[in-house]
Amino acid sequence: MIEIDNIYNMACLEGMKQIPDGSVDAVITSPPDNFCLRVRGENYTRWGKNEEFGHTGRKVNKYINGLTDDLDMEDYFDWQCECIDQMLRISKGVVFYNIQLITVNKVAVFQIIGKYADRIREVLIWDKRNAEPAMHEGVLNSEYELIIAFDHGDCKGRQFRTANWERGTLSNVLRIGKNRENEHRAAFPLQLPRTIIHNFTNEGDTVCDPFMGSGTTAIACIKEKRHFIGFELGKEYFDKAQKRIKAEQAQYTLFYPPQPDSVSDHQPNTVSDHQPDSVSASRPNSDIR
Repeated sequence: MIEIDNIYNMACLEGMKQIPDGSVDAVITSPPDNFCLRVRGENYTRWGKNEEFGHTGRKVNKYINGLTDDLDMEDYFDWQCECIDQMLRISKGVVFYNIQLITVNKVAVFQIIGKYADRIREVLIWDKRNAEPAMHEGVLNSEYELIIAFDHGDCKGRQFRTANWERGTLSNVLRIGKNRENEHRAAFPLQLPRTIIHNFTNEGDTVCDPFMGSGTTAIACIKEKRHFIGFELGKEYFDKAQKRIKAEQAQYTLFYPPQPDSVSDHQPNTVSDHQPDSVSASRPNSDIR
């Protein structure tokens, strides 16, 4: 039984298939980038287990959970399409799909955009403010990631049904610095999911992150007074996420006891990690039915 305000140590597809249609209000996630595939000449190959990225000295496999993140391009495309189909099925709202466009996934990402062209409400750009240095001559530094907003119904227009900002005050370029503290090397910064949650969902909504990683989306939900559901296959990251979530819930229960909901007259477009929080995260678990 999948319960809200919980995360589960299981594969995302296994978990999402246990959630009934339209049971969550939004999905916010960042799937693996297929980072450990590479191109040699005109062919895709795989990095060796202990290889390093040239001058960086960093190990190739950024995950500590034993996953290789090096699917064949066709397999990666098929897997991501199955994931997106499940995300759209369980969500009655928007699916925010954050992906970094890199050499070893760009064909699949462009195929995904083509396949779901009539389900894309908007494409946001996450400007990370500092570029990742190019690994090879003739390659541009990479300073942005895509956030594809998949939606239901007629997506010819770009208008969101839930829009908690004043007209003309929110850009589709989110300028938010990269995460520098989380041990998960692919984690996005807390301000990114907080900004999306704050602007595109309402208090009391339920947000699902099928690739929960170290728990950042759940922490953002707690801070923004939303419920969460998440799945993480890697046991090490699952344990880290559990620890972070419990600490955040304990902190909010201590300093912000439950109180009647209130509506602020002013809702900033981007949410600072340093602004005072005024929400409670102490909520009983409920079954998804």
